[in-house]
Amino acid sequence: MTLLIHELIAEQAALRPDGPAVVSDGTTLTYGELNRGANRLAAHLRTLGAAPEVRVGVCLPRSADAVVTLLGVVKSGAAPVLLDPAAPGNRIAFMLRDSGARAVVTTTDTVPQEVLREATAHGVRPVLLDRDTAAIDAHPSTDHAVTGLTPDSAAHVVYTSGSSGEPKGVVARHETVLHCAHWAREAFSVTADDRSTWVSSPGFGVSLVNELWPFLSAGCAVHLPDGETLLFPERLRDWLTEHRITVVQLVKTLATGLCGVTWTKHSTLRLLLATGERFERELPDGLPFEVAVTYGSTETTHITSRGRAVSHTRVHLLDENFAEVPAGTEGEIHVAGPGLARGYANDPALTAQRWLPDPYTDRPGARMYRTGDIGRLLDDGTLDILGRTDRQVKIRGKRVHLDEVEGHLLRGEEVTEAAVVARGEGDGRRLVAYVTGVTPDRVPHLHSGLRRELPDHMLPSDFVILDALPRTLSGKLDRQALPEPKRDRAASAAPMREARDDLERELAAIWRELLCLDEIGTADDFFELGGHSLLAVQLVGAIEDRIGAYVDLPGFYERPTIADLAQLVAAAPGRPGACLVRTGPGAGAGLRLVCFPFAGGGPSAYGSWPDALPPDVELICVQPSGRGERLAEAPLERIDELVAEVGKALAELEPLPTAFFGHSSGAVVAYELALWQRRHGHAQPVHLFASGSAAPQVPVRTRVHRLSDDALREHLRELGGTPPELLDDPRLLKVMLPTLRADFALHETYTYRSAAPLACPITAFGGTEDTEVDPVELALWQTRTQAAFESRLVTGGHFYLHSARDDLLSRMLHALAPLLGPSETAS
Repeated sequence: MTLLIHELIAEQAALRPDGPAVVSDGTTLTYGELNRGANRLAAHLRTLGAAPEVRVGVCLPRSADAVVTLLGVVKSGAAPVLLDPAAPGNRIAFMLRDSGARAVVTTTDTVPQEVLREATAHGVRPVLLDRDTAAIDAHPSTDHAVTGLTPDSAAHVVYTSGSSGEPKGVVARHETVLHCAHWAREAFSVTADDRSTWVSSPGFGVSLVNELWPFLSAGCAVHLPDGETLLFPERLRDWLTEHRITVVQLVKTLATGLCGVTWTKHSTLRLLLATGERFERELPDGLPFEVAVTYGSTETTHITSRGRAVSHTRVHLLDENFAEVPAGTEGEIHVAGPGLARGYANDPALTAQRWLPDPYTDRPGARMYRTGDIGRLLDDGTLDILGRTDRQVKIRGKRVHLDEVEGHLLRGEEVTEAAVVARGEGDGRRLVAYVTGVTPDRVPHLHSGLRRELPDHMLPSDFVILDALPRTLSGKLDRQALPEPKRDRAASAAPMREARDDLERELAAIWRELLCLDEIGTADDFFELGGHSLLAVQLVGAIEDRIGAYVDLPGFYERPTIADLAQLVAAAPGRPGACLVRTGPGAGAGLRLVCFPFAGGGPSAYGSWPDALPPDVELICVQPSGRGERLAEAPLERIDELVAEVGKALAELEPLPTAFFGHSSGAVVAYELALWQRRHGHAQPVHLFASGSAAPQVPVRTRVHRLSDDALREHLRELGGTPPELLDDPRLLKVMLPTLRADFALHETYTYRSAAPLACPITAFGGTEDTEVDPVELALWQTRTQAAFESRLVTGGHFYLHSARDDLLSRMLHALAPLLGPSETAS
């Protein structure tokens, strides 16, 4: 009997138990460790009912744990349902319900708690790797044969965009997986000496059939790059070279960028597999590796490679009567062979529409899949893909069914009619939504509502408001008559603000080019105007090329307007790497306010404060290493190191009465800096404002800096201080993860040492809904001063710096009134 994919991997574990299987974050998981861990998890899942044809959700980021889990689910006999942790919670909950999953394997902080509660209510058993470790490890680590598995059994379930308004689940068969693994090994001469990669989304079918199973079944080492590496082609090239990768598979956008950089003779890369779409331009000469473009879909896996049908796969080009068309003539592509999936989960009607009886074979029950792609066979035997017959498009390498986006627009009470189309070509292709029944001021609400339900690549970049959608004489929607969008600021909720200086004008020009807009306001939101993660990366590159400044990408995500972007670019002019950043005018100031960031924050957290402060106040923000213009520097992990650096920098400034404001962990840094100034004979602060923080003598009980990347992400989501767009984009989140972890380590490794109280007054601020700080622990700041003390509450949760700005500044300026002129204090 033919061995199934998990049995082939078990063979490799027996052959090379100490050989590297998965390499991630500097750690290596051997084949023996991979197989034993998967066996223990499989045994645990079987106690929960895992068996052939049972579904088990897997919601984990790209990691060694994810590989162990996916293999463990297959070894249990069940079919993993691939879930992307970056997907909106509602979408994850739907997939668990729709697939009928018996269990879901994740971690405590990966999936929102409300999703887990809903899943549990529908009979889904959560298996939390961080909570259930002891129970899983108690099971035997030996291989266990599963009865009832056949080549036609469900191997995994992948959800794709669907025409019904909901994603649809494609059920892959074990024969599908085996065919893809065997074909890849033969077609690309894969051996155990190869080093491959896993770079695609965990919810993407490519993860298993293209990147993991073919290479693990061959005994290769699979390397996992971090998200930051994938952002920039040069960094990806360097990572591939450093890890001596021989085979990498990328979507077309990433593959095109990688082919455009300069390569050295030290590269070991021999093969770049580009999936999904053909290249639209010629490849540069002199590439040291082969580029092989593969075409296929979740329903068919691979159809062609290097332009020709893969082995054991038959491609038929048929007309509307299902008759084969002559060579060179356009026809709809139909595919038959072992690469076909079984069908759509819980949708026999749609399965019957797409999986048709195959009239071109004598094999009983044979089927062919109707792809919806239009193609033609060229004279040299190459299959040329021309387009689609239905409403399915590719946006940034990912499949989008336009009907699903329309369905989400129509679920609300505002939109009466909706039509979504794709405009543009290649990497510039974008979705345009045509809607009726709404006014322009409601467009930002539509955009934010969709963002909560749909992944980034399914969000329209433009909204066109019409009185009525165009119709044909028969009353059907006339999509050809939909007007070309006049790209304007309709998507922005901000009033139009003109650029104030040359820098803002230059930034506006870059935005106009990237967003294809004629008019940009300095208060407009980049993402509301149609920007997305890839355009944000291009924006950073354009600023570096044309202005000569490197912008902190996470900082831009926090406040994505031209006005705030200009502050990021202009911060600390002439002093790259400075730890102090002026974010407001300082000429003629009578008082200096120094602000310290919270963990994960930076100068942009106080970006709106200069407009609300009197001109007599000089605002300076502390910029730790790893932030802003110091992004290339290693972040500090000890408070004493940061305090010494900031103290010396402040000592170099013109003497001026100075107040400190620190939020969360920044409050403790501000307190320690005041002690440092006292020890070194420097002028001490005239007032310390401690915000959102327990007093320094209260022991820190959390160890956030030890969490996994995904657990850290969800911790930040719960805190609410980091923009959801950043947390929902793993590639961009990876840019700041090292600094985030160091920021938390800075606070969580802090040791309080008894010291005499400060001479300056202290005001402690807390949020009315802050669950992070106990009011009793907040009040203990009173013991740290021998002067006046006051405790004040402002409206908000843990992060209220922006929402409660006016209240905060009003109270602070009132406390500092003796140092300000009578007209400079706030009411």
